[in-house]
Amino acid sequence: MSEDDIPEPLEPIDHVDPADAQPADSADRQEMSRAGRQMTLGALIISFFLALGRFAGFIKNIVMAHFFGATGLTSAFLSIYNVIAFGFYTKIESTLRPTYLPEFVRVRDRDGEEAAFRILGSASVLVALVLAVVGAALVIFARPIILLLWPTAVWVKDPGSFEAAVVMLRLMVPAFIFLSLSLMPELTLHAYKRFALPAFAEFCYRMGMIIAMVAALYLIWRPSNPVAIYAAAFGVVLGSSLRLLVMLPGLRSQLHLLRFSPFWREKSVLIMMALMPPVILSLLFSWLRVYTDSLFGNRISEGAYTCLVYGRSMVDAPGQILPLAVSFVVYPFLSQWAVKDDRARLGRTLVGMTRAMAFVYLPITIGLMVMARPIISLVFGHGRFSSGDVDLAALALYCYAPSMAFLSVEGSINKWYFALQNTWTPSFVGIISACLHIAISWVGVTYMGGSVAAIALALTISKSLKVIVLYILLRGKVEDVNLRAQGVWAARLAFAVATMAILVWAVAPHLTSFFATWHPPVGGNKVRILTLLCSVGAVGMVWYILACWLIGVEEVRAVAARLRARVGRSGG
Repeated sequence: MSEDDIPEPLEPIDHVDPADAQPADSADRQEMSRAGRQMTLGALIISFFLALGRFAGFIKNIVMAHFFGATGLTSAFLSIYNVIAFGFYTKIESTLRPTYLPEFVRVRDRDGEEAAFRILGSASVLVALVLAVVGAALVIFARPIILLLWPTAVWVKDPGSFEAAVVMLRLMVPAFIFLSLSLMPELTLHAYKRFALPAFAEFCYRMGMIIAMVAALYLIWRPSNPVAIYAAAFGVVLGSSLRLLVMLPGLRSQLHLLRFSPFWREKSVLIMMALMPPVILSLLFSWLRVYTDSLFGNRISEGAYTCLVYGRSMVDAPGQILPLAVSFVVYPFLSQWAVKDDRARLGRTLVGMTRAMAFVYLPITIGLMVMARPIISLVFGHGRFSSGDVDLAALALYCYAPSMAFLSVEGSINKWYFALQNTWTPSFVGIISACLHIAISWVGVTYMGGSVAAIALALTISKSLKVIVLYILLRGKVEDVNLRAQGVWAARLAFAVATMAILVWAVAPHLTSFFATWHPPVGGNKVRILTLLCSVGAVGMVWYILACWLIGVEEVRAVAARLRARVGRSGG
């Protein structure tokens, strides 16, 4: 694919002042065009590999549901993985991205690559020391840590399950270390606007987990073994090591510049550390939110937390592909525009990103809510995952789904604040959001029947309010937009989404009854459910696109115009 074949990102046109519609000179036009092509290509590459990685994650969950079901040991593995192994890694990533990456770019552009790679070496020493201390503590104090974090979990009260959880925690410590160390080459490659290799490494991590888990399940721990869940922990370790090793060749031409030195002697690392306190404080509360989900979920019943995780995974899968890719790609450009105080571009890009995410994810939200049970049944309803487990996971999915549109912009809008060198505002709002989430979960589980719906709705409510507040507080820091024009656009999109929801809600029962009597010769019930989902999805999507076209939603008409132009040029 050549650069000329890559479409530039769509921007809303009805709020742009005519004076801003054309750059002041041809150099500015070329810069905007080049930035558009780079962001689009980067987002496409990352989205492709993230989609593959999410698919691999689905396969992992399907394999686990088949072999392990929603048992206490499965909940123990997922609790340790989400809260400690993967949870700690994501918090370290969220700490380094807004502190290390901008400083590396600034020093590289000002003082050259040798100085920048001194930062990489010193920062790596700092990260390695932190990982060594945390890893040793997890191995030595595995038992008291589990008892402290999950004192009321059903699986903790069973001696056999508790001992198995201790072994799994110790097995996954190397995975936590490998994942965290892989952040240094990943962020460095992103600083050079090289996104393909880190995205591919993430796919290798997900796929490596599956291959290693299945291999260990048959070669080391048999599926009938009471502690066969150890195979899943082994898969996490191998997958995380692949994530690190795959990225190292991407920096081979600069590795000779790498020098490991004490971090306290490097001024840039001290600057990084000075920026970390608000981020770390926010991440602490974010970790508490994840932890309390596991705590309250394990309190409900033996397999409730497993069903909660599987329901959330159906929202995360589509919601963390395009949005995550956009947040990665747009960050370097936002940083450049913030340095130039180009509030016009910051404002236009913010509106364009928001409209694109709403246009894509609002109809997906409706589909997930209307077809929650068939979706869960298709993906997880087999093996030891019972019909009751399907109902519980479907309830979680139904309550998580409304958060999708807000989650799709959460990661990106934080980058606007980071680019403006403001880490306190998003951190403080995130802390309030996490506290609200924990409070809603506690009240729901303790006083309102103890359903997984309370925990899922806690995320939906808290994240929605967080994103709304961040948008409000961003006003005045970027170019103000034409609120009337954006309000008209929002009303049109709301009409298209609402009419689609009514149509899908009305059609789904009839299609369900129609396919209920069909018995496919191959695939059986799975093929029937998949056909039902495709049919309902096709009806809803056709109407959504048609409604957007008829009422004048610009995104649909702009895409149609570009397609016509491409076809015309190809025909010519």
